[in-house]
Amino acid sequence: MSTDTPPEYETERRPAATPVEATRRERPDDRLEIWYFIGALTVGGAERTLVDLVNGLDRERYDPTIWTLFDENRLADTVDPAVPIRTLGLGAQTRADDAAFVEGGSNPLDYVRAPLRFVRAVRREQPDIVQSFLFYDNTIARLVGLVAPKTTIVTGARGLQNISNPVIRAIDTALIPLSDRIISNSNAGADAYVARGANPERVGVVHNGRDLTTFTDAEPAGLRAELGLDADARLVGVVSRLVERKGQRDLIDAWPGIRRAHPDAHLVLVGDGVLRDEFADLAVDRGVSNSVHFLGTRDDVPNVLADLDLFAFPSHWEGLPGALLEAMAAGVPIVATDIPGNDELVTDGETGVLVPAHDPAALCGAISGVLAHPSQAERYGRAAQADAVDRFGLDRMVSEFEALYESLRDD
Repeated sequence: MSTDTPPEYETERRPAATPVEATRRERPDDRLEIWYFIGALTVGGAERTLVDLVNGLDRERYDPTIWTLFDENRLADTVDPAVPIRTLGLGAQTRADDAAFVEGGSNPLDYVRAPLRFVRAVRREQPDIVQSFLFYDNTIARLVGLVAPKTTIVTGARGLQNISNPVIRAIDTALIPLSDRIISNSNAGADAYVARGANPERVGVVHNGRDLTTFTDAEPAGLRAELGLDADARLVGVVSRLVERKGQRDLIDAWPGIRRAHPDAHLVLVGDGVLRDEFADLAVDRGVSNSVHFLGTRDDVPNVLADLDLFAFPSHWEGLPGALLEAMAAGVPIVATDIPGNDELVTDGETGVLVPAHDPAALCGAISGVLAHPSQAERYGRAAQADAVDRFGLDRMVSEFEALYESLRDD
């Protein structure tokens, strides 16, 4: 869409969506009107959490609307058609090799105009709650609170990556007092905000949830036949974007040693990203390209997980990673890095194995060891699945957010 003369806002067009008028909508007085604000509905952890939350809300108590900054909303068709999606209309630029990643807007002026349009909309329509999830969205939501004092501002804390960026850290820290509530998806994220000056009474944790039945009951995708491998080939897999922080470089560096211990092992990398070609070249350089398979983005991840003998997750930093939670729900034995977020999901020696980040030798030893002991691997998988079902179901996440909203209703 053109952004030369941007509209005040524009409704996302999607099947069965109803037009949204530019005035406050009629609703029962006892329903809380909640506006969820996010950059774009692209394929990502925060975006998936938002969609699952909105779809699971009790509509007799809550009246949700999703607002997006950019017009790149690939998950729009997974949102309940009764939920309006309103976009501020920034034309998104995505990477050709990573369509899930929004690099920025096509018109720099919209970075000023779009937030102002959102501010005007909040001030005019006065929703009860504005909730955001990521740094840029949090920044805008906090500023909105200055002009809409009757609207409660709930911002997110998802991951610790921004702490090391001095500019982002300074902006975020300065605006902390403008959040009425800060909700992290991990204990580590909540602790970090308190350490940076947030009032502990205004900081909470709601761990991510998933519809785990999608993963607990999935049939295998048939990857061995798809890749032309022997039926008894061992499959080690990772599902994540191909970027430096996800640690696939460490995994490929570890792979020659794993292959020496298990010549029948094959590595499958699910996902795309800017480093795909570089990682493919690295596999050639390490002499393992014939056993490293790049599958790209898949829409059958539950089925892919059902094919795996082991799930590797070598990230350098995370929030509370949905991909790791999904592997747990699938009952796949796990080797992951011992970093904040991962260690809230996997208990070392009980539901999987944790190793130091940035350590290919440790990855090699742990993965080789798990593959060498199938009975122990099976125990890890069963324990992880039981833990995921017990602690990280979607209903639990939705109910915890609803409890938060009820507490805000009573404030």
